[in-house]
Amino acid sequence: MASYTPNQSVLIRCEIQPGPFPTESLVTFQTADGPVSGFVRSEAVRKLADGEGYISAVVKDASSETVTVIVEGSFFTTNGLAYLNRAWADSHVSLAA
Repeated sequence: MASYTPNQSVLIRCEIQPGPFPTESLVTFQTADGPVSGFVRSEAVRKLADGEGYISAVVKDASSETVTVIVEGSFFTTNGLAYLNRAWADSHVSLAA
């Protein structure tokens, strides 16, 4: 199990698609409440192959059940605060360099 601390910068595995503007990307990632989608600045994502990549986030809190993160952007169903299932986070979240 990974160790998460408040104010720690992390990268969340996500799907990445082109956004409405060249400086934005549409991202989708899983939370404890289901998938979250929204627009983020392109420099806030790290693209991999086949529409996959990572989005930058900051840990707000962590427990044995969830990891709470803050993601900057304009999301459809959240204000940027996301609760990640701990087991999912342990396999889909990495520390930012």
